[in-house]
Amino acid sequence: MKIVLLLLAAYFLGGIPWAYLIAKWTRGIDIRQYGSGNVGFTNALRTIGKGPAVLVLIGDIGKGILAVLLAKYFGNPTIATLSGLMVVVGHNYPLVLGFRGGKGAAAGFGALLALLPFEALLAVLVWGITVFFTRYVSLGTILGAFTVPIATLILQEDINYIAFGVLGAAFVILKHHSNISRLFKGTERKIGEKK
Repeated sequence: MKIVLLLLAAYFLGGIPWAYLIAKWTRGIDIRQYGSGNVGFTNALRTIGKGPAVLVLIGDIGKGILAVLLAKYFGNPTIATLSGLMVVVGHNYPLVLGFRGGKGAAAGFGALLALLPFEALLAVLVWGITVFFTRYVSLGTILGAFTVPIATLILQEDINYIAFGVLGAAFVILKHHSNISRLFKGTERKIGEKK
């Protein structure tokens, strides 16, 4: 029963739609009707500005961290990794928004930070370098996510963490399918670029 409650808590934590809420509170808009329509940091940055977008990022990373820390405290490494995955599922498919959420990158990063801080730093380093040189947030996110399972394998982490790396990266990368298509077509927007 404890496992079910922890996993449900992780899902519902993940389902807190910070981009939606902060856009409503600061601009009085439904962020799903603006920009890419995505309920996440990058669309918040483009739609409601830097200050509110930073709050979105903190909220999304924070819910990932909190879900894993709760599971670590009340459970074990297996439950913690499952909670990390559930927070991403909750973010991507939130009940409160009719299962239409974000892409899981920030929530997944928060979970990763609580589970595997070194791999989280590697992922954010890859993300930062990629975004700096290409100006594509989506490409940075995809490559950062791809870094995680490789790092967990090279570092010979516990099987729970390897599974989290593989599945978490898959969740994030698959949610970026439209970005991947636009990257190949050359139509993906760069950071700071106007429509």
